[in-house]
Amino acid sequence: MSANLKEVYQANETYNTINPELYAQYHVKQGLRNENGTGVKVGLTRICDVIGYELIDNDKKPIEGELIYRGYSVADLVKLEKSMPTICGYEITAFLLIFGQLPTPQQLKEFQYVIKHHYSNSLVFSNYRTANLLNAMQIEVLKLFGQDQNPENDSLEDRMMKGLVILSSLPLFVFSVHHKQKITTYPLPHAGFSENVLWMARNHQPYSRQEARVLDVLMMVHADHGGGNNSTFANVVISSTGTDIYSCISAAIGSLKGPKHGGAAQKVGSQTAMLLKTISNDATDDQIEALCEKILDRQAGDRSGLIYGIGHAIYTKSDPRCQLIKEEVRILAKEKQQESTFQLMARFEKAAIKTMKKRKGATVCANVDFYSGFAYHLLGIDQALYTPLFAISRCAGWIAHHLENRQNNRKLIRPANIYIGDHRQLKLDENGCPVLDKMDF
Repeated sequence: MSANLKEVYQANETYNTINPELYAQYHVKQGLRNENGTGVKVGLTRICDVIGYELIDNDKKPIEGELIYRGYSVADLVKLEKSMPTICGYEITAFLLIFGQLPTPQQLKEFQYVIKHHYSNSLVFSNYRTANLLNAMQIEVLKLFGQDQNPENDSLEDRMMKGLVILSSLPLFVFSVHHKQKITTYPLPHAGFSENVLWMARNHQPYSRQEARVLDVLMMVHADHGGGNNSTFANVVISSTGTDIYSCISAAIGSLKGPKHGGAAQKVGSQTAMLLKTISNDATDDQIEALCEKILDRQAGDRSGLIYGIGHAIYTKSDPRCQLIKEEVRILAKEKQQESTFQLMARFEKAAIKTMKKRKGATVCANVDFYSGFAYHLLGIDQALYTPLFAISRCAGWIAHHLENRQNNRKLIRPANIYIGDHRQLKLDENGCPVLDKMDF
């Protein structure tokens, strides 16, 4: 970009600056948040419910968190996964989200076949011009539109199948690009979806059943989180225009790329590495709390003042996803003889919650990312894959919300803004014709 144009933009920065106090003055709910921090209600859904507090006289009362998929507690779905003879929790969850009911054994078998065989073969796998995997995923999803023989077909059944093609294609593409080696088919035909993902993510390393279960549970709890999270809302907003599912899923991936949304597990991974270098297993509670203080004071960690993996917009006392992952990670840490590291993580979690309460007076809990980052670390998965794995998992929820929106023929989502800029007039020459003035540049 021209250096002069950059200077012009900087010189006119005030034209793009809005005083935060004006949001309250004009009664605008910044970030679609109410004054008490709750989200503004903008839609209805039958897919997922996220529960973390009760409203009493417009004040939030913390309660134990719940995540509900189609009426079922995700904790119960994980129990079901654990009881199955094969590792197929993600497939059961994805089927439930998309179709609205639990599959029969025959339906599960057919669904598993489809999401491991209905993929695109034209995968870019080396020297990809976009360095960021999330951007690459967006581009590839849009390229699927060009390969579709009838991409604008608007029947819900066809949209559903197009969504399953996206879900099936994403893992092969991501791991082909990451390893710079083309993967043309799912490598483990008789294994579950998450087992294939783990095998490809670790570039064909053998795995234990518990390792596969940890990733299966991770994918289950990441599969959806209601219609209000940013990426799903972006998907729904674009779905309301009536456009194709490829455009909607690509937009959702773009949202997930943002560090305020999908990048937290990767941040937790870096934070975990810092913790293990800074604090020994025999550190006292006071030393761990002192580290939390330093992080909040921007003297440790990435100097952002944030303790990653602690706190959530909805969950207050507990994040059910975190609790489920924590239990699976505890078992895996024992298997890998890293129990002391797990205990250090648990102590850091407790110290961070205590420090946040002391410093900010807030009741917070560890969120899904806190032990997700540690789980990926134990699984030996590259940090560059953390958010792409999130996108692969969440694709099931995105498909479900896209179909729900289209089926119910909702109005075009079109919120409003209040204009608070100046009212100006163009300068006129002696003939009354508008002219540009130097002051306008």
